[in-house]
Order: sequence, then structure tokens, then C-alpha cells
Amino acid sequence: MKKPYKNQFDKKRRDLLKLFAGAGVTQGLLRASPLVAGMMLARQAEAQTGPSRVVCVYTPDGAIPERWHPNANLSSFGAMSQPYQSVREYCNFLSGVTVSNGGHGMMPRILNNSWGGDSFEVNMGKTIGANNPFKYLSLGVHGNGQGVITRDAGAEVTFQDNPFNAFSTIFGNGGGNGGGGGGGNAKGSVIDAHKDALSALTNKLGSYERQRLDSHLTSIEEIEARLNAANNGNPGSCAAPSTPNQFPLQYATFDEQVELQIDIIVAALQCNLTSSVTLALGNHQGEFTLPGLNWTDIYHGSIHGGNSDTYTETRTKLSTYSVRLIERLRDAGLIDSTIVLNVTDMGEGNAHGVANAPFVVSGGGSAIRRGVATNTGGNQYDIIHTIAQVLGADQHPAYQGYSNNTLSGIAT
Repeated sequence: MKKPYKNQFDKKRRDLLKLFAGAGVTQGLLRASPLVAGMMLARQAEAQTGPSRVVCVYTPDGAIPERWHPNANLSSFGAMSQPYQSVREYCNFLSGVTVSNGGHGMMPRILNNSWGGDSFEVNMGKTIGANNPFKYLSLGVHGNGQGVITRDAGAEVTFQDNPFNAFSTIFGNGGGNGGGGGGGNAKGSVIDAHKDALSALTNKLGSYERQRLDSHLTSIEEIEARLNAANNGNPGSCAAPSTPNQFPLQYATFDEQVELQIDIIVAALQCNLTSSVTLALGNHQGEFTLPGLNWTDIYHGSIHGGNSDTYTETRTKLSTYSVRLIERLRDAGLIDSTIVLNVTDMGEGNAHGVANAPFVVSGGGSAIRRGVATNTGGNQYDIIHTIAQVLGADQHPAYQGYSNNTLSGIAT
């Protein structure tokens, strides 16, 4: 396929290098501090027309179609999608979607049309996010243990389920080109880790860039304060990524873990540290419990317990997390520049079906049809290919290509 705009990505990189050179920012400084690199991307990001970021949210085991799909103008919701009513103006609920390669054990095929290559969010990181310090982030809440979604050049990438380690890796001194695993030194404030780099940079910036930098640092410090409070005020206990007990990944704190991961996602996007994120809310076996519900057994049991009301209760709760992400992106001024894609691996979970699955596209500004429900048909590969076109990623030479079918009714 002809790619008439394939050189735009090279031009963006050349423009960015000119910006670094003009500010006296060296490659060594950028390698030492991904925060500095992200801040320097701010002007380029703000000049972008249309959405330039994507967040994929995985919710396991589908939904009951009759209790999920809203009507066409979103004036009436099913019980399972009811939480979305508060953010409906940002959403496009897709119907008639079949999960290709769906069912248990098929998480690697949700965002990838093969068992090799790159999953969608990785490929977006290598195309639209090629200049970001982190090509992609793969975060989760009790996501590990039963399969992965993310593949990078065929290699599996596990979810970073620990928000303390994720925060240290992303905002600490010294970054990487992808993934959400690993960690850094979180003793003291992570801002201290960037002190030398920030001091060197501040003297070279104009007033606009200094204001942007101050804004980014304030956002990070606020998240760090919440992380420390959640860990009883002891940031030193969450320093080493090899220590699994540094953050209690208990089902009772599922809400708090989701909130912290959302904090990290929003700040990483705000600071231009990445353009592509995956957040997994559990895994395909649903081996987690959700706090504050009448159903106190694992999520998987609520689906197969023979009582659709229990499935409705748990799936509705999971919807609140996606809504929370949309709200946070809205409040941060990122909802129009970010496409949020809610994905799953099944249609009706009790039957392990694949038809009429619950997929939602949100955000994206005027590039996405919003405030509607749309019978698009197709499968998830058609959806991600359509989103790649909206993002312009299909014009990049590294675009993997997930479908030849563009779905009508998603893009404007």
C-alpha cells in the first residue's frame, strides 16, 4: 500500500533533534533523564492535530450483550455499561463485533493477529511514539499469571502489576525503550533523581519551557505523595523491583491499585514519556475478587455461577474503572488527544462466546464519532486497524498491519 506521508515521521524526529540542539540538550542528558526528554517533546505534542496517543484497557471475559449494549443515542444503558452514562459524550459503543481468536488462553491474540511480531500497543509505540522515552507501557492490576497481551518482536512482555515499581521505572532516573517491568531507586523523592539533569536544563530553557517543566514536576510530586501515603509514608520500602512484598497486591485494595495505575498513565501521557499504554484489569481466568460487592468469590465464579445477577454486579464494577480513566484524562485535558480502546477476549462470558462483544472507543476529539452506539460489525483487528489509521500510524514504514478492513462508524 502506498504511504504518501511516510516521511512525516522522519521529519518529526529531525525537528525534535533540532529542538534539542537549539536548547543545548545533549544525548547524554536525555539518556540520564527521560523526564527531560518528555518535557522537550511538549511543544511538538501540542502542535499535533488530532489524537496522538492510545490507551488499551483489557477487561476479561466479555459481558452479557442484553445487559451491556446501550441504545443508539446513549439515552439508555444496560446494567453492565451503566457507569459509562457519566462520560457518554466521549464514547462510541461498538456492537456486532466478533472476537477473532477469542476465549480462554487467547490473551496474546486480542491485540495481535498472529503469535509473533508486535501487539498493537507495541506497534503504536514504535510508530507514533517512536520519539518518546518509553515506546509503550504495559501495566496491570492482578494481570499476571494467566497469559499476556503484550508482545514485542514476538517476545512476551508481562504486566507491571506493582504501581510502586512502575512509578519508579517511569519517573525515576534512567528510562528504557519499552515495557512496564523493572524498577529503579525510589528512596527519597524521584524528583531528586533528576536534580542534576533538571538544573542543567533549566538554565537553557525559555519561560514557556520552564513553565511546562514546573507543571510536569508538580503532577509527578502529587502522584508520589499518593503512592507514599498508600505505602504508609515509607517510599524506601518500595525501592527494589525484586522485592514482591513492597506493595501488598491484595484483592481488598483492587480499587486503590487501579487508581494508582491510572495516576501513572495520566502523568506519563502528560509528560510525553509515552504515547501508548495497556492496562489489564485482571486476566482471562478472572482469578481476583472485587471489593465492596455482595459477590465475594472470584470474578470467574461470578460468570459461571448460574446467576447472571452476580456477573452483572462484577462486570458493572469493572466498568467503573474504565470510566475513571476517561474522567482522569478529561480532567487532565488529554481526552481529545488520546484514544481509549476497551477490549476483551469474549462476547458472553458464561458461554465462552465470541459474538457481539463489548468494545468501546472513547476520546480522540473530533476524529472519533462520540456520544453514540454504532453497529460496526467486524472483529478486533478491524477496530485496531481503523484506530491506527486515525492516529496516522498506518503511514509509518514500521506499521505491522492488522487488517485490510476499515470499519465505518468509528472515525468521523
